[in-house]
Amino acid sequence: MEHITKPSLVRLARKAGIKSMSDDCYPEVYKLITTNLDQIIATALVINSENGTKTLMNNDVHQAMKVNGYIVAESTDLGTNTCAK
Repeated sequence: MEHITKPSLVRLARKAGIKSMSDDCYPEVYKLITTNLDQIIATALVINSENGTKTLMNNDVHQAMKVNGYIVAESTDLGTNTCAK
């Protein structure tokens, strides 16, 4: 997980309400991210092959997260402006 930097983990932690993390936490967080991401991607690839397409779509990832027990919202308005002006 060399692409996920320590400052990005700090930003995620702050969004979650965590004020500070010790240096011992970062390797554990990297392991959790790697494990969960590998599981979601593997499930998404199975779902994609069942759909008979070669391109992994956002719907495949959404279904994979649902199968793995994650509760995520789905929007059909991706790429559109949803804010009232």
